[in-house]
Amino acid sequence: MRKTRFGIARDVALGVLAFALGVPALAAQQPAIITGRVLSQAGNPLVYADVRIPALGAGAITKENGSYTIVIPGARVTGQTVTLIARALGYKSHEADITLNSGNITQDFTLEPNPLQLGEVVVTGAGTATETEKLGSVRNAVDSSQIQHSSEVNVIEALAGKAPNVEVVSQSGDPGSSSFIRIRGQKTIQGTGQPLIVVDGTPIDNTTNTTESFLAGTASPNRASDLNPNDVANVEILKGAAASAIYGARAGQGVVLITTKSGQPGPTRYSLRSTTSIDNVNRGIPLQTRFGQGSNGNPDACASGTTTNCSATSLSWGPELAPGTTVYDHWGELFHTGYSTDNDLTISGGSDRTNFYFSGAYLRQNGTIIGPNNWYNRATVRLKASHRLLDNLQIQGNFAYSDVRADFVQKGSNVSGLLLGGARTSPDFNNFPFVDPVTGLQRSYRFPHPGANSATRSRGYDNPVFLLNEQQNSQQVGRTFGNVNVNYLPMSWLQVNY
Repeated sequence: MRKTRFGIARDVALGVLAFALGVPALAAQQPAIITGRVLSQAGNPLVYADVRIPALGAGAITKENGSYTIVIPGARVTGQTVTLIARALGYKSHEADITLNSGNITQDFTLEPNPLQLGEVVVTGAGTATETEKLGSVRNAVDSSQIQHSSEVNVIEALAGKAPNVEVVSQSGDPGSSSFIRIRGQKTIQGTGQPLIVVDGTPIDNTTNTTESFLAGTASPNRASDLNPNDVANVEILKGAAASAIYGARAGQGVVLITTKSGQPGPTRYSLRSTTSIDNVNRGIPLQTRFGQGSNGNPDACASGTTTNCSATSLSWGPELAPGTTVYDHWGELFHTGYSTDNDLTISGGSDRTNFYFSGAYLRQNGTIIGPNNWYNRATVRLKASHRLLDNLQIQGNFAYSDVRADFVQKGSNVSGLLLGGARTSPDFNNFPFVDPVTGLQRSYRFPHPGANSATRSRGYDNPVFLLNEQQNSQQVGRTFGNVNVNYLPMSWLQVNY
């Protein structure tokens, strides 16, 4: 059929009308793409900041360069005004109102530090995060500056006095001695009552092992001391029983969350930190220097004689010493000035897709007790790195190794206890030399002239100078920490962490 000129004009008009009506319909189907960056006040990009539109349930996590992208389907774009909120750990949240229209929308954020931690987003464990007000349990934070300023070699001791109702008790002042932590006092009949310690999401063993009772034997390190305190970025202490909902029965006494430092995008940074400390014993036991060996003012026959295998009394309340008799300071002779050196080297840096943090540290601590067997050495290395394979796929590795070697001194109520032997030695007996020049056996105030058979007889207490120089109580531990983490963000509202 042949169309008339009027029919052709009508068809053209209908086509133009249909096209005019279809353009807004097609435009309405275009999504809104919201992009921008989240920066600190210093202009540094904030990684893993959360940018979200609560009204639409949409959001995204920032990359290493602080950028984010949120895509809103066209069907939900009606030109409405919505609130966009940016949050990051340790910073105040910031809001911005934007109008949702099809096409590209740019909104940048600059976040201020949050010293009062009001409205802060905090990590509660297992990769979960919430606002402080919604946590439902008591929480205290300790940052790296407080730990470094404490100059403690044990990360548990570094927490002393940093949080209310957190009790830290040290076993002794010996190098490598253990420390334990309790939250709000003892709460268990069995067990240590210590909280669970989690480092970068992985629970670690903080056991203190000893071959003897805690009233005798030697100092024993707690295993959390294998960590390098200079690697710690921050510590979160969860006091409520709600922590057990994440970690189970092990967290019944609370949780101590330790997060180690990470590299940041930018130029490679080098840091060398070296500290030295000097230790002295500032208080002693007031030992008497007036009476010699014996009892009730009566002398002991073996104390001044030359008879071998003679066992003198353990008491030092014999006759009054004659004027001019040489007396010895049996407390002061056991101690000298101790020192420790701690050297820590870190190298960190990265780009918008890769960051790394490497540290190596060596601690050498010599105690205040004389002799070669009162020391604690710890060497640690850590490598923490992450790489974004795709825009929504990141892999991270965190590995640390510590080599701990130490030698300890016997303590407490035992035959080889240092202070019991020293404090009970009569003031007129010289503990030097501690080996008899004739027999080569140990001299002590109860066996001043040891013979062939004296080794089988009880001395009561060893010569403290002998045990400090001849008796070894060594320890050597090699320990590895680490984990591998894969983070996948298939959609703006869904994050998979393995």
